[in-house]
Amino acid sequence: MRVYLVEWIPPTPSGGHVGLDEYVSAISECVATIATEPTATKPFLIGHSLGGTLAAAFSACEPRAVRGLLLLGAPLCFQPAMNRFRDALVSMMPPDLSETGIIPGSLLSHGSAFASPHTFVWSRLMDAAMSISDLRALDVHARVERWALDEAPLPGRLVHQIAEWLYRENRFCRGALTVLGRTIGPSCLDIPILAVVNTADEVAPLASIEPLLDALPTNDVSLIKYPGEIGVALQHLGILVGREAYARIWPNILAWLGAHH
Repeated sequence: MRVYLVEWIPPTPSGGHVGLDEYVSAISECVATIATEPTATKPFLIGHSLGGTLAAAFSACEPRAVRGLLLLGAPLCFQPAMNRFRDALVSMMPPDLSETGIIPGSLLSHGSAFASPHTFVWSRLMDAAMSISDLRALDVHARVERWALDEAPLPGRLVHQIAEWLYRENRFCRGALTVLGRTIGPSCLDIPILAVVNTADEVAPLASIEPLLDALPTNDVSLIKYPGEIGVALQHLGILVGREAYARIWPNILAWLGAHH
């Protein structure tokens, strides 16, 4: 398979007013660039976490541009009382962040920790303790902790739109999200979709994706449940770094890609 990686570039000091339109448009430009290659075919789009949310928004805007969509721990539905992380995040968000410029990555990390201390603080300490007897698990844990120190700033407008339009108002799952002049929702995703959910993840639990899968217009929908594992530090990252994920989950993902190629 020919693999392309979209580079997430930190915003410039004057880039605080960039929002969902610009980020979805950036994915569109990447897909258009791939299409110009001599051996180009329509790509599968794979996204993790917020990357998956943005990939779904692009695929809903331009469903004919991709062959299929893979969502890895990507939250898309945010009903009230879905889980404590969603409700805490909504309750602590200021009413308007759209004019705040660049939001430092450290502030985003602290906000996440306040919203879910179990996920971002206590479970990491527990994972470190449980990894001590397994040097390979401890090595992965240390690498994730080092990666987490590279905190990424985000534009204030993007954070505002994610917090208000998605988390608070649940616009995408309700079919009421407007991106690039188009109103999109689950009914726009008439493409093959594979979703992978870590059942131990509070950031993107099953409840954050299952209503979307039930509302899709296509029957070509698959769901893989991954139970999480020791050594990944943050369960939200388990599907990307876990040894069990590589051994048991990714072969199924690759098989799904092969079946749809």
